[in-house]
Formats: sequence, C-alpha cells, structure tokens
Amino acid sequence: MTEPTSTPASAPKAGPGDRFPGWDWDDPDGLDARLDAFSAQVATCGKLEARPGALPHDHRDFRELGLTGIEFAAFRTAHPEGLGTDLATLRGPADATGPGPATEPGTLYRVDGDRWFTQLDISRPLPFADASVDWVYAEHLIEHVSLPVAVGWLREARRILRPGGVLRLTTPDLARYLVGYATGDGFLAKHRRRLGTLGFGPPMPARPAFLVNQIFRYYGHQWIYDLDELRHVLTLAGFTPDQIRHCAYRQGLRSDVADLDTAFRTDETVYVEADR
Repeated sequence: MTEPTSTPASAPKAGPGDRFPGWDWDDPDGLDARLDAFSAQVATCGKLEARPGALPHDHRDFRELGLTGIEFAAFRTAHPEGLGTDLATLRGPADATGPGPATEPGTLYRVDGDRWFTQLDISRPLPFADASVDWVYAEHLIEHVSLPVAVGWLREARRILRPGGVLRLTTPDLARYLVGYATGDGFLAKHRRRLGTLGFGPPMPARPAFLVNQIFRYYGHQWIYDLDELRHVLTLAGFTPDQIRHCAYRQGLRSDVADLDTAFRTDETVYVEADR
C-alpha cells in the first residue's frame, strides 16, 4: 500500500484537539488503512454463536431455519427471515480471556441471538442449490467489485432464486453525481454534509470535482453505475429486459425486501429489481 504523502502547505495544521492528525482527503491511497480500520470497527456484534453442521443448501434447508432470502453485505440483516453475508470477518465481543470469537467461511452463525450470518466471497460460486431462496438483496455492494465479478455474482444470484423470486440492488447513481456537478443543484453539498455524519474523518473538501472523484477513489469502489449500466450487467447475468425494473426508495415487488433500503443513502442511490 502506498504510504501517505506529506500534508500540502495549504492544508490546515493539526491542532492539540484535532481528532484526525495527518488526515489528508487529497491522498486516497494514503487513507486506505484508516478507512479499513473504520470498517473493522463496524464488523462487531454483541453475541456470536457458531451453529454445528453445514450451511443451508436447498430451499428446504432454508425454510427449516425460518429463512426465505439472503442479504449480501450485511453483518446483521434487518429482515427477520434473511441470511446476512459479507466478505469481511464478523467478531464477537472480547472478554478478560482475550479476543472474542470470529467468523470463518463455511460456518453458519447466530448473531445477537436473532439473526443468521455466514461469511461469503461473492467472487466465488455461491454454496447454495438452484432455486433455494425467494429473494436476494444487496445495498451498495456491487460497486465494490470489478465488472466481471459483478456479472458472475449476479448470475449466481439469479441461479439461486426460485421462480417468482426477486433480486433487489441499490448502488450510488453516477447520473445523480454528474447532474449535481454539471448543474450545481446543491446535491454535492448536501451529500458532503451527510458523509460528515459518519464520523470517520474531518469534513470532506467542498470542491465539486473532489466530491465526484470520491465515489471512484474511496471505500474500495471498483465500478460506478447508472441505471443503464445496471440493466447491462443484469442482462449479461441472464435476466431479460422485461424482468428488470427501475424502482423508488422502499417500493418494489416485495415490500419486506424493499423495506431493507436505508434512509441514510436515498440522496445518491439508484434502485433496481429483477425478477426470476
């Protein structure tokens, strides 16, 4: 990883009360380690229990666990009948004897006593049978992988959906950023203020070009989509054009799945569903 560059002369100097000494938003490579550390802080839960045996495989296995679908990029899904998954390790609380338990791929876990979780890598085939779930949901995940990985994962998502099942995707909308940049309609300033509430760094620069670049250069983003680009990858994955729909926030084929949309991200998000 590239080492942080020196702080530009124009940047404010860190004071005694500065919570982020040395932080330089203009050096995305140098901030990788800081952002990774912030992400690791989020990957924790109050109680983590491994379940003996194999992962659920087919529809019957899912139903026996009270599960109807999968939410990707979720340590603790808000859906009571959802299996949460993520590439990152989820950790339970530490105690006097040492670090808390940590997840491993291939094992099913109970999180905080009321949700299921397993650690998965979406660049690999999903360990589930054809037609095993009724829904798949992923909020702001697809932009974190390359285009070939995204298409492969969407093919797998389509494969595990039962007839009549639905895939719901949300992701930052490139068109919204570019319209905001071109028209100065206030979106970029509002979005900057929203990101500031996350608390993982000092306020971002207000420069419009920076605020567009950050969706490409930060958070591990690999490919940014607009509606047409989402239709493109879903079509490559095997969905037909008539199966793909542009949706609004918390509106979709299944209200229980659409309700997984988080209000925090509505300003920048495009919502799409594809049914099986």
